[in-house]
Amino acid sequence: MESDKQSGNRSAAASGASGNFPFPSGNSVWKTPDTDSNPVLTTMIRTTISVIALTAAMVAPSAYAHEVAGDKSHDHEATTALPLAFALEKKGPVRAPKAIKPAAGLKVTGQGFWKFVAAPELVPVPTEAQSKVKPAHGTLIVDKETDTVYWGLQSVGWIAFSNKLTQSWIVQGDPVMAKGNLHGADILPRKGKRPLIAAADNTTGQVYLTDTSFQKAEILRIPEGQPYADKKGFSPTDVAFTGENQLWVTDGYGKAWFMPASISPLKYEEKYFGGKKFSGTPHGITYDPRDKSLLVSARPEGLVKRFDLKHEHVHDIEGLPPGSIVCDIDLWGDYALAPCLDGPGKSNGPIYIVNLKKRTVVSTLKVKDDLGYDLALHIHDACWYVTGKGSKQEVYVLFTNWNPGGIGAIKLVNIPD
Repeated sequence: MESDKQSGNRSAAASGASGNFPFPSGNSVWKTPDTDSNPVLTTMIRTTISVIALTAAMVAPSAYAHEVAGDKSHDHEATTALPLAFALEKKGPVRAPKAIKPAAGLKVTGQGFWKFVAAPELVPVPTEAQSKVKPAHGTLIVDKETDTVYWGLQSVGWIAFSNKLTQSWIVQGDPVMAKGNLHGADILPRKGKRPLIAAADNTTGQVYLTDTSFQKAEILRIPEGQPYADKKGFSPTDVAFTGENQLWVTDGYGKAWFMPASISPLKYEEKYFGGKKFSGTPHGITYDPRDKSLLVSARPEGLVKRFDLKHEHVHDIEGLPPGSIVCDIDLWGDYALAPCLDGPGKSNGPIYIVNLKKRTVVSTLKVKDDLGYDLALHIHDACWYVTGKGSKQEVYVLFTNWNPGGIGAIKLVNIPD
């Protein structure tokens, strides 16, 4: 089982990390036995691969979305990837903030429309949880209806941030969610009901389903079907709702399959896709409602693979700059955040902003190098946080890092080039 610790390349000497970082003084459907022991039928679909990259180098990854339902096998036909350009944007999806003049010493990260400054006064970690921050290895979700952000913190459970991210507390929920590590999660708004929350616990090998009361969590354990007949090797890293009737789980640190489960009853559908040929670590999974697909973050390969739910195959691949170790994707309309443990050349982890419609990387955010978040060596998750309307609208990117752990916020600003 591969963990973030095994793939990371650096660790910070600093200790005593709290919620706000210290700043420098300046500033395959599987229904038959394992393929290793029995022949199987693998339906392979030609994949169209387009790579969003900052390099002109050609790459040729293979995309394997396995559907196994018999005793014969076929192979996918991989295609050559064509890199797409990095492109600055002068305009974004919302009105630009009021222009400001860069003051002496002001630190900025990003390019074009997508420039950000540090917001160290936000997402304060409760005093009683600060001793648990350094080993943080979790996730962020946003409840837009109540304007509350939740952070999954190992051995703590959920920490909530409200009042425009200025106040925080430890959520007193079902104790099961504080026993392990809430590594990846998703939230599903429901009309007239509390939003559903699903979370993958990589340390206990379980998936929890609850709502924003965080009480009486239902539990999905290791699947019963193949390829888990040996009852071993299940370490889920993320989940994604596709609607009120279904969610998907990715076994990023286990056998690398991703799979659907019904919500009521909470039960696996016994279909398995991916495997180690698909990705060494399918770390994150995100539902894109625009085309009803899943975006699977193939971490060590630095690829985001788009999985067509209707036809059950990968039909597109979006690649990040070579050497980037992508953890997950968070969507805001046509824009995606892609947080990475490492960047090119084993550099400190960046957060890429990707225009999915134009298929370009439009900004690279370096919260450690540019903004002085000294402990943010490896970015494990990031999410959009948009508050207000019209002239009062503000756009933030929230992030959580690993080894050492931490949480931070950066704010979109308008600084003319």
